[in-house]
Formats: sequence, C-alpha cells, structure tokens
Amino acid sequence: MRVAVISEIRPGSPRAHAINVVKTAGGFARLGHETLVLCRAPGPDAPDAGDLYAEPSLAWRFAPEHAGGAPSQAFAEWCAAEAGAFGAEVVYARHFEGALACVEAGFRTVLETHAYVGDESPLLRRACKATSRSERPLRAIATISPRLAAYYLSIGADADRLHIVPDGVDLGLFLPPARLEDPPFARAANEPHAVYAGHLYEYKGIPTILGAAALLPRVVFHLVGGLPEDIERTRAASASLGNVRLHGSCPHAAVPRWLWHADCLLLPPSGEHPSAAWTSPVKLGEYLAAGPPVVASEIPGLRDWVDAPAVRWFRPDDGNELAVAIEASLGETAEHAALRRGHARALAERFAYPARAAAMLRAAGVRTPIADAGAIHR
Repeated sequence: MRVAVISEIRPGSPRAHAINVVKTAGGFARLGHETLVLCRAPGPDAPDAGDLYAEPSLAWRFAPEHAGGAPSQAFAEWCAAEAGAFGAEVVYARHFEGALACVEAGFRTVLETHAYVGDESPLLRRACKATSRSERPLRAIATISPRLAAYYLSIGADADRLHIVPDGVDLGLFLPPARLEDPPFARAANEPHAVYAGHLYEYKGIPTILGAAALLPRVVFHLVGGLPEDIERTRAASASLGNVRLHGSCPHAAVPRWLWHADCLLLPPSGEHPSAAWTSPVKLGEYLAAGPPVVASEIPGLRDWVDAPAVRWFRPDDGNELAVAIEASLGETAEHAALRRGHARALAERFAYPARAAAMLRAAGVRTPIADAGAIHR
C-alpha cells in the first residue's frame, strides 16, 4: 500500500525526533509499502536525506516556504494535498495540523505525539477529541508511555484509539557485524571505556556521568553528541577530569561504531525531570542492539520497556551509584554476559522499526503479519 509520512522536520537534523520519524518511515518501506515523506526542505548544505539516514527506499517531497500567516497550517494543507496526489492509503503524522487536515480530507490517519502531561495545547485537545468522532475520526493516537496515554484519555481521547509504542532501533545499523572495524577512539591495554551517545542537556544525566567519572579515574568516558553550547558547558564542568572526552555530534549512521567498541553504555536520565515518567529514548533500543552492558537510571519511563538483566539499574542523579553500577558491569561474568546479551537482543528485535511501523498500521486498522511493537509494553 501507499503510506504518507508527515512531519515538519528538515532533513539533515540529527535530533532524535527527526531520526525517529525517518526511521519509522523506513519501517513502512521495509514492510514493502511505498512510502513518501512530506516535510520541510533541507538546508542548503544538508547531505542527501537517503544517505544521511541510511533510508534509500524512501521518496521525499519538500514543502514550499510560506511567508507570514500561519505557516504550520499552510504546511498541513500542502501535506493533505500531496497525500492525495500520492494516493496515500494511510497517513502517519508527527504533526497535529497535518494529521487533522488529512482526517478532514478523508485519509485513514495515525497521529504520533509525545506531548507532555499537563500540555494545554488546543491542538492536542482537538486531536484527542477527533478520535471520538462518529464521522471521519482520527484513527489512532500513538504515544510512548502509559502515563501520556492516560493524560490524553483525560482530555477526550477514545481509549480504543490510544496505542503505546516504544521508540525504535534500526537493527541493520546497530547490530554488530561479525568483524568490527577499528574503534573510533584510541584504546590502551586494560583501559575500560564507557560511552554515552546523545544530547548533553543536564536532564539527560550529564552531571551524573561527570560525578561517576570523578570516582573512576581508570575508566575513559566518551560523550558523543551535543549542541555547541552544551558541549562548551560540559567541557567547562569536566575541565578538572582527565578521563572525559567530548566528541561532538556525528551522523546517525556513524554512532554504532562508538557503541560496539564500548565496555559499558550509559543511559542516565535524571529522575527529577518530568520526562522521567514517560521517556522512551531512541538510544535505548540502539544500546540494546549494540551488545555492551547498559547501565541505566531506574526511572518509570525506562522501567516500562526494559528490565534486568538486559540493563543494570542505578539510582538516578547519583554519580556514586552510577560508578558502582559501571564497575559491576565491567566485572560481569561470562555467564551473566551471555544471559544479558540474549535478553537485550530479543528486546531490540521487538523495538525494530518494521515492528514499530507494523504497530502504527495496526493502530490504523490495517492487517500486518509482523509482530506489533506495542505488545512489548509491560
């Protein structure tokens, strides 16, 4: 069938939101569906979108820039017209206005949103209420947490049209090959390496990582990613630590090498940030697929999707506890490592983007033989 994917991303963006949209689109394509991504035009220096995200099977159309007025609504109307010209049978949208415009145009539409608990956006309320309409309803709202789903239910969503689906992983990129390339960092004998890949916002747990680094001088901590201002802030905060390396952003397709060669992977989001209740980070599936031990903050959002032995928990916002968990991971037995890898691989396969895309199609009422990623929810 033909699937139209709608989002206001600009190809070239390294943000998790953009990666998740494009990779979910890639999941539809891998299921054999003709898939068209409708989005904003890339910047002048952006690489080819298919190469950047390793999704060569996708078709792309870029919206014209609209000056003044309501550009997001103009984008939505353009998307509905393009979906019609494409002959879309299903629309998957990460854009409120785009989803609503496609519903009004008669398309079978699934909206994904991660709007936070307490968000009072009129568009969120309109979308929730659109699931309860008797005529031309929004077929489904997909989100990443039962707490988010409960909030949408409280503001008017139809319970039967709410679906909980985790963020995904591209197994083709992140499963390690039989023969690994050389590591992207220098490795001395008997020197352990801990890797964090992602943004360097403080609520992602960066202060906790630096606290652990101060306690583990024998371990080299690699932080891959971050906006320039966050890199500079982290550089200043880690200036007295000789075992912290900041590597800046890299293309998504280049991230796996960092993970494969790590001795430990760090997933330390703060428990004090509201998102701790509902986060489902893209890096979770990527870490699980890559193979090394994963040390993670024991927060509700992560506990919804994964448990020991696939990850080793520590108390969030506690560098001391993180250091203890890292040491334990570095000293795991061969028996525990085999058990952990088996559980992690099974979870990663359930998080794979084709399974995620299948969950979206099932939410839209389309039969698909592949396992539904939403079924993993505990």
